[in-house]
Amino acid sequence: MGRMARLSAGSMAGLFLLAGPVWAQGSSQGSITLRGTVTTTCAVTLSNGNATLDLNAGATPIPVATVEERCNAANGYTVSLTSKNGGALSSGAATIAYTLQYGDSSSSNGTLSAARDVTGIGRQTVLSVSVPAGTQRQAGQYEDTVTIAIAAK
Repeated sequence: MGRMARLSAGSMAGLFLLAGPVWAQGSSQGSITLRGTVTTTCAVTLSNGNATLDLNAGATPIPVATVEERCNAANGYTVSLTSKNGGALSSGAATIAYTLQYGDSSSSNGTLSAARDVTGIGRQTVLSVSVPAGTQRQAGQYEDTVTIAIAAK
């Protein structure tokens, strides 16, 4: 009987091992918290209009580019335009002032800023330039660089 008792005890231990863990009585539901992060992404894409400005006859307004703005910042974003020459085309020491127009805003000093609300989709805005007519201008190749930047608010 001693040997039989030992077998039975060993068999019972094997049964408990096969049965797996025993869970305590819990509630009828549980919850888990999921978390993730969406990083702020802001970008501008330019479509060049390949415009030629007639600096003798003047031009009002000539579309020079279409700007696509994309930004997912929760508080919106700002688009800033800055002229390298302060709103003037230059050829050496000679300059010709112009006006930047970005959507409904304009500036003759070469800087412009547009505040935007977040929309979740890209927004396209036309960038135009107006140049007054002038007959006594110095001959030359005139240029300026306009930098367009986008930043989250």
